[in-house]
Amino acid sequence: MTSSSYGDAIVYVLVLLGSWSYVSRYHPSEHVYRRLLPLAVSLHSIHVLCQILLHRPPNLFKRLNVPLNVPVDQLRLLLSTEAGLDWQRQGAVAMPQDVELLLSRLVVHGNRGLFTRFGQLSMQSCQFCSSAGDYALFNLSFILLQYLRTATLSLLLTTAVNGRKHLRRVALGISICAFLAEGYAMTYASDVPLSRDARHAFMWHDNLFIIRHILFLVLPLLIQMLPPVYAPNPSTHFAPALAHLERVLPRAHLLRYTQEAVMRHPQLRELAVHWWSQQAVEGAAAMADESSPEGGNGKLRVHARKIIESLKGLLTTPPN
Repeated sequence: MTSSSYGDAIVYVLVLLGSWSYVSRYHPSEHVYRRLLPLAVSLHSIHVLCQILLHRPPNLFKRLNVPLNVPVDQLRLLLSTEAGLDWQRQGAVAMPQDVELLLSRLVVHGNRGLFTRFGQLSMQSCQFCSSAGDYALFNLSFILLQYLRTATLSLLLTTAVNGRKHLRRVALGISICAFLAEGYAMTYASDVPLSRDARHAFMWHDNLFIIRHILFLVLPLLIQMLPPVYAPNPSTHFAPALAHLERVLPRAHLLRYTQEAVMRHPQLRELAVHWWSQQAVEGAAAMADESSPEGGNGKLRVHARKIIESLKGLLTTPPN
C-alpha cells in the first residue's frame, strides 16, 4: 500500500480507460480487436495470479507460527532471531521503524483485533491511524483502486464491438456490490471483540484479500468466455424490402398499362363497362336498404355525416 503501489494502480486504470475509449469511439478493425482484448485479459489474469500466489498480505503470526495472544517480547525475540540480531545486547542494530511501530501497537490487546480486521501492512505503515475508522479508510482507499481497475477492464470487454454490451450493467453491478459487501464486512461484520485468551481468530483482511482477487480473476474471464450477442443491423431489413419493391413496381406499371389497353379493345371495354354497371346497381341497392349499415341511416352513413358536419365549420370562409 505504498505510494508506488497507488501509482501503479492509477497507471493501470488509465491505460485500460484509454483502451476502452479507443475501442468504443474509433471501432478498430476486427484483426486489431481480436488481439487487444485477449491480451488485456491475459495481462490482468497474470497480474491477479501473481498477487494471489506471490504477494499475499504478510501475517506475522502465521509466518512465525505463534498464537494470536503471544507476548510482544516473544515476538521481538523471534523476529530478532530470524534476522540474526541480538536485541538484548547493548548497541545492537535496532529493528526497522515500521516493525517497531507494529510491535508497539500490538502491546495493546485491542489492536490485535484490529490486526485481524485490517491486516499487518496497515498497522505497520499507517502512522496516523489510531482508530478502526482510520484503518478502514486507509485500506478501502487502495481496495477501491483495485475495483476501479477491474471495472475499467469490464468496460473494455463489454462494448458493442465484441457483442457483449448487454453484460456491462451486470459486470459493473457485480463489482459495485462486491465492494460494498467488502466494506461492510471490514467495518461492521468484523467488529467482534477479541477475548484475551484467544489463540486463533478469523483473519478478515487476509481472507477478504483472497476472495476479492478470485473475483478479479474470474469476472473478466467469464465475460470473455460468454457467447457474444450482436445487435441486428438495420440495413439487413432494407434489402428484402427493396427486393420486394423492385418486383412490385413493374407489376404496378403493368396494371396501369393493362387498364388503358382494356379500354381500347371493344370486347374488353364492353365487359368492363358491364362489370362497373353491375357494381353501381348493387351499390345503389345497398344504399337504399335501411337494414344495411351503408344504407338509410346506417352506422357508416351516420358516422360520415358527423365527420362532414364537423368539417363544415373548418372549411367555411370566416365573415369579414
